[in-house]
Amino acid sequence: MLEQALEVGGGFQQPLNDLLWLRDWATQSGNEIVVYSPYPKTLEILKEFGIEGRLRKFGVLDHVFLFLKYCGPFDLVQIALKLRSPFERALIRDGIDVVHFTSTSKRHLLLYELPFIITIFDGCHRDALEFPEVRTFGEFERREILFRLASTKAAAVIVNAPELIDDLCRRYAMERDRAVCIPFSPSTYVSQSTPEAAADAAVLAKYRLEPSYLFYPAQFWPHKNHMTLLAALANLRERGITERLVLCGSDRGGRNKINAAIRTYGLSDQISIIGFVDSAELGALYRGASALVMPSYFGPTNLPPLEAWAVGTPVIYPEAFKTQAGDAAILFDYDDPRSLADAIVDLRTDGTRERLRTAGQLRLAQFAQETEAGRLQFARHLVRLKHRLALTTR
Repeated sequence: MLEQALEVGGGFQQPLNDLLWLRDWATQSGNEIVVYSPYPKTLEILKEFGIEGRLRKFGVLDHVFLFLKYCGPFDLVQIALKLRSPFERALIRDGIDVVHFTSTSKRHLLLYELPFIITIFDGCHRDALEFPEVRTFGEFERREILFRLASTKAAAVIVNAPELIDDLCRRYAMERDRAVCIPFSPSTYVSQSTPEAAADAAVLAKYRLEPSYLFYPAQFWPHKNHMTLLAALANLRERGITERLVLCGSDRGGRNKINAAIRTYGLSDQISIIGFVDSAELGALYRGASALVMPSYFGPTNLPPLEAWAVGTPVIYPEAFKTQAGDAAILFDYDDPRSLADAIVDLRTDGTRERLRTAGQLRLAQFAQETEAGRLQFARHLVRLKHRLALTTR
């Protein structure tokens, strides 16, 4: 299930990476995968990679099943009457043996008969529960239901960092041997993009940008912490330093406050907000930047640093996520604009950019090795699961 929309950004790109690997594994091991998505646009993207996906939207009755599942007692009725959701019935008709959710999908709650594998990117609703996107209107409670059942009922749980395994075991009593750690990989669109001067210049010209800007690709959620970045730019201007900033991403409810802060700080002439950009343009936008600046509160890992390292762009990153960054980023306190301002100044120190480029390449190579090891472990899980399912009649 490739459930995330393209507009989600990294939440779409990482599942796409996983899917491309799974396709190659299935071909080599004699297995078959069927890719479903609720979005026609996603199916068009999959065709670019030679994959024929299937459209699988979720009907009213599926949503009724989900609602009743959240209510709890419905489980007893469903067990007594052996009710299957339309979603699960459709998968069984298609001959599906195992469902692999490439993100933390609520659709696993619709499965009673089919085993599933699920990906959990983070547990940030527990780590930073002060943000409205993980707290209000029952969102926290909904996530707790999803994470508790996902981490204990899944045949395998794919995570991107060892710290997340520890969190899931501590919070939800997940069996540790069911977890598979596969670190993030740079988006295929970025890692395979070719640095061509004319093509890159055309992308920058499209958005009226000049090279050597600070770059932050992130949706406009409060937890992405654009505000600290704006305050840091204002602090720098007080010191006589003017930095240009390029922001891209979809508006998730935080754009109005950001616009207001830009006006308050008087930064309108320093900031370009270019909205959601085509994936194929990201490589050029990274290459045109003097640095990726990412003050997000959510971690412990994120995709943009890997993409920046892939094209040789320096990274400025919260010290809270030092485990991911190692020595390949300038670190700062994400609650302190002055700390971020100092980090931006440090970027201009002689030799710093070259050091960060080299360290970034080494860091990326290390993650590539860990990713390969994680995928081999995942393949072993799949082989064992296939053997066990062959012992069961359906």
